[in-house]
Order: sequence, then C-alpha cells, then structure tokens
Amino acid sequence: MQVELRHLQVIQSVADAGSISRAAAQLRIAQSGLTAQVQRIEQELGGALFRRTPSGVALTELGQHVVARARDVLAQFDDLVESTRVLAVRDEPPAAIRVCGPLGPITPMLAGAIQELLPDREQVTQLTHTTETLNEVLHSSDFDIAVYGQQPSVPVQLPDGLHTRNLVNETAYIGLSASHRLADRMAIRLADLADEDWVLPNEKLSGLTTSLRLACEEAGFTPRCRHRGADMATAAMMVRCGHAIAAFYPSAVTVPGMVLRPLVGNPLQRTMQLVWRPNSPLAGLADLVHAKVVKRYQTLVHDHPVYAAWWESTVSP
Repeated sequence: MQVELRHLQVIQSVADAGSISRAAAQLRIAQSGLTAQVQRIEQELGGALFRRTPSGVALTELGQHVVARARDVLAQFDDLVESTRVLAVRDEPPAAIRVCGPLGPITPMLAGAIQELLPDREQVTQLTHTTETLNEVLHSSDFDIAVYGQQPSVPVQLPDGLHTRNLVNETAYIGLSASHRLADRMAIRLADLADEDWVLPNEKLSGLTTSLRLACEEAGFTPRCRHRGADMATAAMMVRCGHAIAAFYPSAVTVPGMVLRPLVGNPLQRTMQLVWRPNSPLAGLADLVHAKVVKRYQTLVHDHPVYAAWWESTVSP
C-alpha cells in the first residue's frame, strides 16, 4: 500500500478525535474498518502511531512526528488547490456583458455607452420584439443591464432585487400627411381625430396601441383602425400617402412628407428606464451609463425640431 493524502487525513482525524470510535463516527465509516485502515498505515510507515489509553488513543512519539508533518502537508495541499482555482478564474476572459432592450434607437444608445466605458469588454445585445419577451428576460438571469418602457396602461412588473433609474420621458406624437387638414396646427386635440382612419403599427413592446385606445376612449371615441399589423416604416409611408394617421414616438421614425404633431395634454407618454442586476459588472458604472445614454438621446431629440421644442418645455428625469 502506498500512503496517500487521504491516509494522512485519516491519521489526523483519529489524532484530533482522540478515539477510534469518535473518529469513525465523524468520518461516517465503521469502527472496525477504521481500525484496520490505521493498522495498514502503521504497517506501511513502519511503526505504531497510536497507543491505547483508558479514554481512547494517544499519539506515540512517531505518531506525533507524522501528524505534525501531515498537518503541514494537508495545509499546503489545501492552499495549492485554492490558489490554483483563483488563478484559473483570473486566466479566464471575463464574460460578455449582456444588454437587452426594445427595438428602436435607445437600445443601441445603451450598447454604445457601454462600449465607450468598457472598450475591451465583449458584449451581446438582445433586441426584444414584444413585451412578453422583455418580461421573460427581466425575470431571468440572462441579462446584466437593460432598458425598457414603463407605460401606465401597460406596466412592466419587475422582480425584486433589480436596480432601476429613469432615463427619459417620451411622448407619442400624431403622424399626419403634410397635406392633412390639421398639419398646420402646432398641437392637436385628440377629440379632433375622432373621424380619422388610423393605422396601428405592430408595436406591442411600447404598449402604444393599448394606450392610444384608452386615450381615445377618454376623449369620447373609439379609434377607427382600418389598417393593422404594419411595421413602423410601412405605417409611416401609409400616413405620408394620406391613407391614415398614426401615433409614433418621434425618436423612432422620420419620413419626408409626414409631419409629427403633439397632442394637447400629452396623453401618450412612457418613461424609459434603465435596469440592472446588483451583481452586474456595470453596477458600479450605472451613473456613467445613465449620463451617456441621456446625452445621446438629447442629441437625437435635437435632430427633430418639433420634438426638441416639447423636450425643452418639459422636465426630463
């Protein structure tokens, strides 16, 4: 038999317990089996390590020498294992930062801000197409930082433990053909659109369709939705051609021949929020990420004169 680390652990356990029976109980093996194992170790080492006493066993002079050296060897081995694990983790490249958010400009803004702050860190971005998909991601551990729209009519329920901070408030505008009868107005009352045909972009993520229906009902009418399921670009082209009107977030669409006009009272608003996990590698950089995204958004806003005027007249978080 060759003496191994496990045999040194057995000898140390018996010495610490001061009894074969107590050591056997701690090691969860039969007393007879432990006794036989100690005898084989003693035979291999060439001498008795223990002597019997009224209360159990005590170390012989040889046993004291072996146990003292065994403690050193076992401690060094434990240190070897622990230090190796630490070094192995250090050698592994850091995991990619996982970014999540809706379609539209604000998610790329978030990804760009992170790239500026951590240029050497890989990142992956998941663009979600529906509220359900975004909710699934936010309730999982599959993201580090995300952006989402919080709208009163379609609230997003976040799990406990996540950190959030408001980014910007957005208000939806009404898209009209440049030749529309109301195109020259600076702002439009929603009730003045009761007789219009609407195109509803398939934008479940923002909750805009639901919010529009509720706002129209409060204004005393049900929107006449003649065209459904269009993407944002198709909806904008239908508006431009005069087939219908639609609600858009100004930051998401710009089409020549279509004008965007604010609604009186701004009934269609959402708050874009930043959310991150407490153990996210960006947790300590959240303030810097927030500032960079807001700055990028402000630059985008000022490229839309009508939206810029509304922005400057309101207080953004």
